[in-house]
Amino acid sequence: MKFKYGLDKRCRIITWSVLGGLALVMGLLWFFSPGGYLSAWFLSITIAFMALCALSIPRNIRTTSDAVEIGCLIEITHIPYNHVKSVRRVERAELKPFIPVFASPGFFGYFGYWLDLRNWDFVKVYATSWQGLVIIEDIYEQRYLVSCDNPEALQREIENACKFLTPKKRPSKSRAKTQSQPPKSDPEKKQMSLF
Repeated sequence: MKFKYGLDKRCRIITWSVLGGLALVMGLLWFFSPGGYLSAWFLSITIAFMALCALSIPRNIRTTSDAVEIGCLIEITHIPYNHVKSVRRVERAELKPFIPVFASPGFFGYFGYWLDLRNWDFVKVYATSWQGLVIIEDIYEQRYLVSCDNPEALQREIENACKFLTPKKRPSKSRAKTQSQPPKSDPEKKQMSLF
């Protein structure tokens, strides 16, 4: 099943403000310093910044037969169901102590690494809105915060997929005993191996 992202009003305002501000500064540098080092450096840094942001702009979330896939423009974050420890809905009020560290705080969405001051750990955020949030925690205690158009259905899909996973079979007691005993050696084989 596929879940879509949609930019909220705040993201759109921040995105257009940043793009407009960058265009204004570039135009001013071009006008006051044509062909200078300052405009070339600013253009290079701006292109690098945009390229880094483009790597992680969230586009959609897919639930496949074996994993949750968070699709960005260039990369896909793959979370296998057998690695999912918990999934739950969260409200914006629970995320108040989140601070962007290596992240976008609204430019084409909220994504990257955010510091959770309540738990003192990092959360990977893939959101374009502070509404409809779902947090997925894996067995390695990495948390992923995602937003989508139908968070209840996403949570239900992941929970149902995790329910039907079969745990790895453990060896039976008789098999475990035979595995713990060293294999019996054959004297003829020992003799042959000496030659």
